[in-house]
Amino acid sequence: MKVHDSLRYGRENAIPSKILAKALGFQSVRDLQKQIERERAAGAVILCDSHGAGYYLSDDPAELRRFTRTLNARAKNTLKAAESAQRALDDITGQETMAGWYDG
Repeated sequence: MKVHDSLRYGRENAIPSKILAKALGFQSVRDLQKQIERERAAGAVILCDSHGAGYYLSDDPAELRRFTRTLNARAKNTLKAAESAQRALDDITGQETMAGWYDG
């Protein structure tokens, strides 16, 4: 069963991850999250609320905009962390790097 098919539209209808995982028969919230990752990779637009409301669908431009801004900010922060860790690794191992290059 696809998670997408079990969700409703609108943040006000979000289903908390623990409840959703149990209702869909997942062993854990992490298993639910893995399934959502697979569905998103296949093109499903499944939103989540960063304040714990849960997962939901949306056709509201404001909700989609807020969600994409949140994801983009997280991606930028993750990339910064990866780049600083790469620089530390390069310093430790004596590797030279090219500006702007990241091979992780």
